[in-house]
Amino acid sequence: MTVRRHGVDKAVTEAFAFVLRSTQQRPQTEAEVRAKLVGRGADPAVVDAAVARAHEAGVVDDAAFAAAWVEDRGRVRGYGGARLRQELRRRQVPDPLVEDALAALEERDDLAVATDLARDRLRQLPATLQPEAVARRLHAWLVRRGYGPSLAHRVALDVSGLDRVWD
Repeated sequence: MTVRRHGVDKAVTEAFAFVLRSTQQRPQTEAEVRAKLVGRGADPAVVDAAVARAHEAGVVDDAAFAAAWVEDRGRVRGYGGARLRQELRRRQVPDPLVEDALAALEERDDLAVATDLARDRLRQLPATLQPEAVARRLHAWLVRRGYGPSLAHRVALDVSGLDRVWD
């Protein structure tokens, strides 16, 4: 029995060491870490024990991951809530943690952020584009960044200089 227990302890230690190395490359969610360990052929009990150790060590923390993700991509890069929610769900962060992290953006003025982003994007578009084409491109770009269609429409009209509704 002690030989078998020793083997499990060794497997957990090796799995935990892998988690440490892996998360040094980039922060990861619990689901990502679990998937990597399973992909390496780790026994489910070893995966659970290694993830528990990672939690204790503060190496894996989905709440902190989500908060940092929203700070970087939401505040620094200006992504909208819809895109951030989608990205965090794709990384299998639990929905309550996603919503808690997104709460940090509630005070943000999305109209001002989207307008600034669209103005920056406008400088990258060819000057020969017609205003309607500029507006369409800005609208699509803002929606891809996670802003709602109506906000994207409003900003695209404003930034492109159009004062009429377009399709």
